[in-house]
Amino acid sequence: MRYLNPVYKIGLKQSARTKKTAVLILVYNLLLAGLGLLVFYLTFDREGRMRENIAYSGILTLYCVMAGMEFVMILLIVPASTAGAVAGEREKQTLDILLSTKITPFHIITGKLAASISMVILLAVSSMPVLSIVFSIGGITLSNLITFLFLLGVTAIYIGSIGIFFSVCCRKTTGATVCAYLAMLVVVFILPVLLFFFEFLEAFSGSGFWGLWNNMNNISGKRAVFLLLNPLFSFVSMLRDQAGRGITLMSSIGSEGSLMYFLSCHWFAVSMLCQLVVAVGMAALSARYLKPGKKRLF
Repeated sequence: MRYLNPVYKIGLKQSARTKKTAVLILVYNLLLAGLGLLVFYLTFDREGRMRENIAYSGILTLYCVMAGMEFVMILLIVPASTAGAVAGEREKQTLDILLSTKITPFHIITGKLAASISMVILLAVSSMPVLSIVFSIGGITLSNLITFLFLLGVTAIYIGSIGIFFSVCCRKTTGATVCAYLAMLVVVFILPVLLFFFEFLEAFSGSGFWGLWNNMNNISGKRAVFLLLNPLFSFVSMLRDQAGRGITLMSSIGSEGSLMYFLSCHWFAVSMLCQLVVAVGMAALSARYLKPGKKRLF
């Protein structure tokens, strides 16, 4: 603790000493455990009585559902928790005092980011024993759970860096929160919709409705590169590799050159690397605008 970032240390103590933290962890894991017991009942007891056979693939469905719940939790909680990190200090008129210390703006940004996403990471780690219920049947290994935990950590840092950036640029916490959620909405949902719309438009102009039907689950490599920054596609790629769930949205990328074939084979790893690079860039940009004398963008 002596060598930790002091901003992160203070934020960690403030969140760990509240009763709300313990209650939140308890309620969250109770919900996950209840969902797991429900799926176990439907898979083994109810199906065994009605059909006299057991579909063990339901356990993989349980893993996908619980993993999806945790991923959605990251997308919903992180922007709100990071958007008020710096803007809240400005509203309480303590930001100038923080900037007058020997702590550099980059350390302030990284400390605020780490403190904001610590609760989400703690929830994800505490739910690992519940997720490991699939070990009783098989199909998911320990390396799969570690990969999933790594995905949650990278996604939290990536989305959190966007929230921190708007927290620096906006004067009020409300404005920073709105901008953070809008940016997440654009990256996660609007950008893929636009890419597929342009893909469908190109297919329709070339071959009519038949070409549009053939490209329903397809997107060209030149547009698929932008999806590397989409955490939702990284999550779907991970589930497809681990449990065989999900649809292949980029089936023709490998036929467009060696680079596209490499991306199609290592989509998860490349997307994680790209999102980490963007997160570091957003943190550096936030630190630059946090320096005294710099004008805010909004």
